[in-house]
Amino acid sequence: MIKYDLIIVGAGSAGMTCAIAAAEKGKKILVVEKSERIGGTLHWTAGQMSAGGTRRQKARGIVDSPAQHYADVMRICENTAQPDLVQLATQLAPKTLDWLEDLGFPFAENTPTIVHGHEPYSIPRTVWGEDPLNAGVTTQRTGIHIYNCLLPLWEKYIAAGNIELFLNIKMTRLLVQNRSINGIRTKIGAFFAQKVVLTTGGYASNPAFFAKMTPKMTRLLSSAAPTSTGDGIFAAQNMGAKFKGSGYHLSTLGGIELEPQSGRADFGSAWALVSNVIVRKPREIYVNEQAKRFMDENEPSVDARERIVMKQPNQRFWVIFDEKSLSEGASLIPQWTAERIRTEAKAEKCIWKATTIAGLAKKIGLDATVLKETVDQFNKSVLQQKDNDWGRTYLEHSVTTAPFYALLTYAYSLISFGGLAVNRNLQVLDNQGNVIKGLYAAGEILGAAATSGNAFCGGMLLTPALSFGRYLGETINT
Repeated sequence: MIKYDLIIVGAGSAGMTCAIAAAEKGKKILVVEKSERIGGTLHWTAGQMSAGGTRRQKARGIVDSPAQHYADVMRICENTAQPDLVQLATQLAPKTLDWLEDLGFPFAENTPTIVHGHEPYSIPRTVWGEDPLNAGVTTQRTGIHIYNCLLPLWEKYIAAGNIELFLNIKMTRLLVQNRSINGIRTKIGAFFAQKVVLTTGGYASNPAFFAKMTPKMTRLLSSAAPTSTGDGIFAAQNMGAKFKGSGYHLSTLGGIELEPQSGRADFGSAWALVSNVIVRKPREIYVNEQAKRFMDENEPSVDARERIVMKQPNQRFWVIFDEKSLSEGASLIPQWTAERIRTEAKAEKCIWKATTIAGLAKKIGLDATVLKETVDQFNKSVLQQKDNDWGRTYLEHSVTTAPFYALLTYAYSLISFGGLAVNRNLQVLDNQGNVIKGLYAAGEILGAAATSGNAFCGGMLLTPALSFGRYLGETINT
């Protein structure tokens, strides 16, 4: 029987860095991964990371620090994140980014920057890898650049025998001896170590569990990795682990369900620029299932926009626009040209078009009389340059030039907010707040709420995953 120094369940962002850091200390590590490949969500994520006080910031004259980063995170989330974890994450973050830089990470040229996809930081500290579209937003899965930086180290320690990897193997349960976790069981047998680290990710691709933990959401529209099914959470719960944070769930705006009723929204293929007005000013109006406008489409606060949409029936709305709006300016869907939008409208899966507003309403199942009244009232506001309904100040485009279009867009989930409760040492806690000996966790299995609270704080899921994994690998057996 092989006894390992450490068992890591999950070979994604946190699992890879944990294994590499432990291997650098000469430890013998077993990594069990249920997928057919390592990397987890690094193959899936847009790859945004954030840190205060990095070499890259200093080289560009940006004055920042972990303390300022911490204060910004707590400001954005209104002190709802776990303070000790946010403090640890922001302290470790610049070391993580400097380490990736040493490994040759190809930063996008315009980073660090302030990102407006969610509520922004006050200082430019968000980075990501090179974006092939050069669109000024992370429209590609640039997390692959992180994977490419980690892979040579991973392969080095695989070859040296420090890391032993089993792919396509799912942990079925945790093992206990003398009231301490001492291993795992899988379909091919049991494996033992004094410490087990769970880095199995979140649950945003598990509709049943998501619905149970997030009842305020009518329906899960997911853009998460298909492997994000909560397996590690369930195994820990069977050991009495505490689950928390799901009540803080907040969805991302602009999800497009390319295949109706699929429950999937692929942000790498298409998403609508409706989350902020910095990257793109709205040339459209938004209507809910009552065919009525429900907000100022030019609302400057990303956080406010997200919470308004979360209150709409089924957390969805239609973006209504005309041919003139389609032809002028930046595309509503950054991955698609205007001609692509016209083509997709013919398929009538997520975009529809008609020669009249009444005809458009019939196609999308809205009340034609109400939708026409809504559009007419908005057009009147444009003529008068005064929006008496919602106070919109950007009134440059009316909806008057046929054909007319409707894009159905959703609040969608790329991440999950609930997760295992841990202390500052990343030891998993039980329902009474006591440490479950021998069991640790890092990455999205902690839930986004742990380091972002009830908001989206840029880079505060991926960066802590990388940092916490590395931190555990360095400290867990010392």
